[in-house]
Amino acid sequence: ALRRQNEDFLNRFIVEIPNDEQRRDRPKREQKGGERRALATLESFLFKRGACFSQNISSPNTSWTSCSRLSAYLSWGHISLRHVVHALRHRQEELRQQKTQGEDIGPWLKSLQAFSSRLHWRSHFMQKLESEPELEKRDLCPAYQHLRRQEGDWNENRFQAWSSGKTGFPFVDACMRCLLQHGWINFRMRAMLISFATYNCWLDWSNKKLSAHMARVFLDYEPGIHYPQLQMQAGTTGINAMRVYSVTKQGKDQDPDGVFIRRHVPELERVPSEFVHQPWKMSLAAQQKCKVRIGKCSKDSTCDDWEIYPAPIVDEQESARVAKAKIAELRKQESTKIMAQAVYQKHGSRNGRRDAVPRAKNADKVTTTQRPQPKITRHFAKAAQEQPIVHVDKKGNEREKTKGSTTNLQTRTVLPAVRDDGNYPKGPGRTSHHGVRERPDKRKNFFQPVTRTETRLKKARVECLDREGCWSCKACTFLNENPLGLACTICGTE
Repeated sequence: ALRRQNEDFLNRFIVEIPNDEQRRDRPKREQKGGERRALATLESFLFKRGACFSQNISSPNTSWTSCSRLSAYLSWGHISLRHVVHALRHRQEELRQQKTQGEDIGPWLKSLQAFSSRLHWRSHFMQKLESEPELEKRDLCPAYQHLRRQEGDWNENRFQAWSSGKTGFPFVDACMRCLLQHGWINFRMRAMLISFATYNCWLDWSNKKLSAHMARVFLDYEPGIHYPQLQMQAGTTGINAMRVYSVTKQGKDQDPDGVFIRRHVPELERVPSEFVHQPWKMSLAAQQKCKVRIGKCSKDSTCDDWEIYPAPIVDEQESARVAKAKIAELRKQESTKIMAQAVYQKHGSRNGRRDAVPRAKNADKVTTTQRPQPKITRHFAKAAQEQPIVHVDKKGNEREKTKGSTTNLQTRTVLPAVRDDGNYPKGPGRTSHHGVRERPDKRKNFFQPVTRTETRLKKARVECLDREGCWSCKACTFLNENPLGLACTICGTE
């Protein structure tokens, strides 16, 4: 009975996978699982393949071997991130020693540092989804929630062409077909695919078809990276710049000779290099010469022995222009800027070097790229700026210390603390417990009175607790002073 229940559950689950090809393993998948293969991949990267990592990471031709290729093993748990970091640091230290000895190590240190930063970014994005699981379903910045979700925005024909690698743009189709066959492609090409789908085709990233399709084709699918990156490339985070890729330019830059295109789009194998990135520009005579038909064959012509390649499904430049105009118009609104500031406070990068956040009119004059992400203790300190700091001087008198002066609060002598041996500490002009007057020791001052300093932070927390209407955030424990506040001042939790 239990076996029958499991079979029924699997049958219901597998119906959700639309394509029969995706229900089976990829025949051309090169990476196989296992800890031994993961360790061997790590070793080959750190000692052989990773020298030109930073130079060859962008092209799908060179990144195939220059990238670490550890993402699938990390996602499936065949190797731990801690082991990778320890091995990386050991290798970096070894290279530094070789460099100090005068050996030529080439670009190794630069490449491994770039790889190290990407390991940190991996954990950064995973933490985003951990702290806000709703990223899987809704936009990080609520101002973008209506984009691409209006009636008529979803185009099923465009989605089918994009997901099957038949958009009419050779470089886009080559990247998608590579994913369908192997399950891996470098990061820049993944970003380009999402950019083309969300900007040029104006498809909703959160649609179950689009996000689920990419999750299935990625052999290294990791939810914590998948959904934040979908939003980042779609431009709905509110804290990142628009990433609208020119797919034709990317093809010419990363695959100038069309090697990658011809490998994964065999219909264009006989197309000359001058037209391999824009085959729709070929004349009928050029198409007849290489026996490649762009678009559908007419009734009058015979295309029995010809290769058929689809025409572009959208106008690349016009579709990008319209999409950027819609996003830019929304970013200019004051409400969007306020929401973006709230997103930055919780999810913004702490280095502040990459993307700028649109500033609201009432925002601080310092740009967010120059201001680090604030800490919770700063907000406590700000709430207690008017609280005096009471400290005890060397004579045992309590004084109130302000920025420019020190005023007597009250003259009250504080007895010194008793030492562990039961004696009072000796000091200049002090009397010991034997009643003998001690001479002042000019070399050391052993008299250390008891400190009764009340910090601003503690006083602010105590007064806020006594104040009526204060409430503590369940997420970050910040004490909010506004009794009518709908969201936490620090993390934005409602």
